[in-house]
Amino acid sequence: MRSFLFILALILVAIWAIGVFWYALKGMFNIIIFFAAVAFIIAIFNRPKRTG
Repeated sequence: MRSFLFILALILVAIWAIGVFWYALKGMFNIIIFFAAVAFIIAIFNRPKRTG
């Protein structure tokens, strides 16, 4: 019974760690999308002018 509780505790800690990692990754993904959009807008306004 003791090893069963130990295995159950390890599984729950692993699921918790995956959840924390996923939450942090989701926030990081939103930040990356934001910076990509800003870079795209800056690239549109800074493109070279056509002469000719």
